[in-house]
Amino acid sequence: MVVGMGTALAVVGAGIALGVPGICSAIGVKAAGVTAAAAVAEDKENFKNALVLQALPQTQVIYGFITALFIVMGAGLLGTAKEVSTELGLVFIAAGLIVALTGASSILQGMVSSAGIASCAKNQEAFVPSLVFSGQVETPAIFGFICALIVLVVGLGVLG
Repeated sequence: MVVGMGTALAVVGAGIALGVPGICSAIGVKAAGVTAAAAVAEDKENFKNALVLQALPQTQVIYGFITALFIVMGAGLLGTAKEVSTELGLVFIAAGLIVALTGASSILQGMVSSAGIASCAKNQEAFVPSLVFSGQVETPAIFGFICALIVLVVGLGVLG
């Protein structure tokens, strides 16, 4: 099978959609994890709250994974191969960039989660407000994910 420009662009779009949020999520989880380790070392009762708050920056990579999967499916790379136009390949890259750029919020979410973990270590009642604060940072990623899905599913009909 000869891989055309459109198919190559689709693969790049899927890589961007998954790779950038994946790296950014790892950075965010690391930031929260360092604080979580210190909080648990101080008191093992801090583990539950720290684990939940540390996990929050990982959601952006889920959005990237789903978007990448839709791109790969839309390009026909999971079934019968089809010809992908260069124009469609560029749209796949655009969808990947939408999720990638908004998914970078996971770095900042990790910082907010880290502060939340430190707060909960001092006062267990800070857990719910810390969840809210950390969740607020995810809002751009949610909007980016929805936008990418609209582009892929509704705008282009990549699933049928």
